[in-house]
Amino acid sequence: MKEIKYCSICGVSEKDTRFYYNSKCGENLCNKHYTQLNRSGRITDSSKPDINFKKVFWTTEEEKILIELINKKTSYEEIARILNKRSVGSINCKVSNMGIETGYTNSPKFKAIYQNYDWCYQKYMTEGLNHEEMALEAKCSMRVIEKWCSEIHKLTQKYRQENKMLSVLQSDLIIGSMLGDGHIDKRETQPLFIVSHAENQKDYLYYKYNILKDLCNKEPSYIEEGLRNFGEGVYKCQPQYRLCTRIHDCLLEYRDKSYTYLLNLLNEYSLLIWILDDAYRGRSNWTLCVAEYNQSDIDCAIRILKDRFDLICWQNKDVRYLSFDAESSRAIDRIILKNLPNNFDIVKYKITENDCISDKMKLMVMT
Repeated sequence: MKEIKYCSICGVSEKDTRFYYNSKCGENLCNKHYTQLNRSGRITDSSKPDINFKKVFWTTEEEKILIELINKKTSYEEIARILNKRSVGSINCKVSNMGIETGYTNSPKFKAIYQNYDWCYQKYMTEGLNHEEMALEAKCSMRVIEKWCSEIHKLTQKYRQENKMLSVLQSDLIIGSMLGDGHIDKRETQPLFIVSHAENQKDYLYYKYNILKDLCNKEPSYIEEGLRNFGEGVYKCQPQYRLCTRIHDCLLEYRDKSYTYLLNLLNEYSLLIWILDDAYRGRSNWTLCVAEYNQSDIDCAIRILKDRFDLICWQNKDVRYLSFDAESSRAIDRIILKNLPNNFDIVKYKITENDCISDKMKLMVMT
């Protein structure tokens, strides 16, 4: 009968685990203590090995999942969670044995980009991405982004609402739009900016959206033609596109301000937005609608347009409109053409392809 071997350290039988003969000490050792002696030069734990442990082999499906997750640059901790019964060390070993090119360090301490606070802040606060967009960029699940962004980094929707700041260009755009077609919701807890433009001004609306994109949660929505209530009347509205931002406390700065207050913030860029929103170009001059302005606001507008931009205008017999002289109208044309792409639908409609303007006048303006 074959003699049964026992580990000289813990006494476990060779029936229960693999055995090795150690020539250095001339003793039989179980796999556990043989490994300890080779790695550390000494026995670090004299207890018996877990003889109930059974090696779990990788399936073909698990290997495919592993490769997919590695290609997405998923952290080893997250892979271990997804594969459930695998440890970080097991994953690290399997990646090495399979020769998978990871594109990042094979260390179990590898951290995915969403674990970095600065990355989450840049994407969520500065660029205004939502969790789904961040997950696509990080190549992970949306739940992972929710966990790291909201729960760990504390970058919540409320934090963004209270701390998001407008850029200079965004401020100028909102000022010009508030003087024109835009408004900020009057509900106390809902400071969001809204502006709509007709279907034939889609380029112009999307131009505004691209500037305000990090303040928005979605692209502009299309609104079909229909009857809508305005004040005490019902009016037929043409098809249009509507831009609506998220709720941001930084918009409170402009929400309840008078037209006179906004006019005092006017610069060349916000002027062209105001003009394109609320003015039309006739044969020789621009006419600007100021129907919602009181007389004090109108007087302020005439003064600022003259003093700040050297533009001459006056209030018409129909007091809802201001008219500019021919030279000032050409100056406005040049301001618009200098600052906006000339192939925009609204620029073509109001200036470059406006049949009311002679070819000679267009040539003077464009040169």
